Amino acid sequence: MTASTITEEQLAELLTTQYIPAAHRALWALLWDGEIRLREALSLDVRDIDLNARTAQVDYRVKPAPTTAPISERATTLLREAIGEETEGPAIHRFGRPLSVRAASVIARTHGVSIHAFRASGPRMSDGAIDATNTTPLDR
Repeated sequence: MTASTITEEQLAELLTTQYIPAAHRALWALLWDGEIRLREALSLDVRDIDLNARTAQVDYRVKPAPTTAPISERATTLLREAIGEETEGPAIHRFGRPLSVRAASVIARTHGVSIHAFRASGPRMSDGAIDATNTTPLDR
């Protein structure tokens, strides 16, 4: 059975499970912690991400221009692992190829969770707008 929600404790366990590829763990952290939706996260290029500033230039389909979105510290750590030494190409990838929605969904289901549970259960969705460190409401 696939869970439609996930707790912070379950997420922490999944994010620290080393046999799960870093790309999936980074994706899950992005979905849980941030403002980035699944397809937007999967379309991020390495050049879109500033790991030092902990931000990403996200091309939201509903906005006319890319928007800077904050990235949590744990998502940044996992993105560093997933990206490695790459300077361009897909940020969320397996063997240099962009991760598909289907592949992301299959791996999440393999671990008992719907891919959409990560964003739906995260603090931004359940507690209102939270910044990338999960501590301060965002100014809107």
